[in-house]
Amino acid sequence: MAELPIRDRAGNTLVDFRFVAEEELGRLVEQVAVPASLVVATHADAVLMIFDSWRRQWELPGGMRETGESPREAAVRELGEETGIHGADLSFAAVAEFDLTNPERRELLAVYRVQLRDVPRLTVNDEALDFRWWPPSEPVSADMGPLDAEIARRVVRSAAG
Repeated sequence: MAELPIRDRAGNTLVDFRFVAEEELGRLVEQVAVPASLVVATHADAVLMIFDSWRRQWELPGGMRETGESPREAAVRELGEETGIHGADLSFAAVAEFDLTNPERRELLAVYRVQLRDVPRLTVNDEALDFRWWPPSEPVSADMGPLDAEIARRVVRSAAG
């Protein structure tokens, strides 16, 4: 694992990563912005990465919460929208804390995980132009989001340990 903080090419920084109970996430949502959720979907020893159409890089599925939506509901919805995976039984994994640019702000993201028994049929769409199964033991390529890769590594390592 990389030592935090780590920064991406846009200047966004992963400053902290905490394994907490989902009940603590509920308390955090009341105090700090938790506007989005990410999903670490694994099969065998690899993590599902999507090629994001807007940022033009490989990253974890996930995205912004809609009005009235919980972090878990956002994770389930975004996973379905971006990959075509529906009905996955997600487990809460952690909270990732970021210093973001454009505009400058500090946010927490809810991180969920799911271990897939079978390789799912994935659906290319407006948000996800392609998919790949990335073994976290491999180096992070120049076209992969380093913050998402680090989150994936930490979640996979915690599940193995």
